[in-house]
Amino acid sequence: MATFAAAGAVVVVGLSGNSAAPRAGATALGPALAGDTTPLAPDAFPGVTVQGVGKVTGTPDTLVLTLSITKTAGDVSTAMNGMSATMTAVQGSLKANHVADADQKTSGLGVSAQYDYSSNKRTLTGYEATENLTVTLRDTKSAGATIAAAAAAGGDATQISGLSTDLQNNSGPLNQARDAAFNDAKAKATQYAKSAGRSLGAVVRVEENVATEPTASSNDMRAAAPSAIAPVPIQMGSTDVTVQVTVVFSFA
Repeated sequence: MATFAAAGAVVVVGLSGNSAAPRAGATALGPALAGDTTPLAPDAFPGVTVQGVGKVTGTPDTLVLTLSITKTAGDVSTAMNGMSATMTAVQGSLKANHVADADQKTSGLGVSAQYDYSSNKRTLTGYEATENLTVTLRDTKSAGATIAAAAAAGGDATQISGLSTDLQNNSGPLNQARDAAFNDAKAKATQYAKSAGRSLGAVVRVEENVATEPTASSNDMRAAAPSAIAPVPIQMGSTDVTVQVTVVFSFA
């Protein structure tokens, strides 16, 4: 057996022996199948194992917004009640802009004491209550106006901490990336088979790994006065769908 190092992959070529196919990534002396502890001879598998990669760029169809409401008061009850009332207004604004309840998720809640450490002593000054909300925005065309309205509803208590894009309906790009990844693997296997003086045979095994890489932005800003907020300009950018496959081919 010959072992070839390729960019991003290990290619294993066996030239003779029985037809047992090794697991992808297994060494020449490793088990042929899961649960099989019988060692293989170095020339046991007459075939080739390769990796292929396919990447397709698509347009995101969803935005994920993270925001929080923070209120400070002299006592816990007042801080919590103020925060709750303001968050209710924000959630109501989102719902009025056609964001479903299922797309609004509370992702954090906390209250903490605030102290003044001047004059070499600690003095309690009040309490800060914060609630975090993660919002999925499916109407990307109106998302800028929806975000502005939510920030206006929360006023100065609103903090927007992040906005990212996502590609949820990815079946088209995913299928294209799969085809590209398999074709990449087959081209490599064909080349190695030719170099080994063999013909490429049937596919024995395919293993897949999928990665989606959305564009993302992270901001940390307090909302201005309600009357000053205009629709937020948003550029959706692009999202890469990458498929990596490990394919085991036999020799004909």
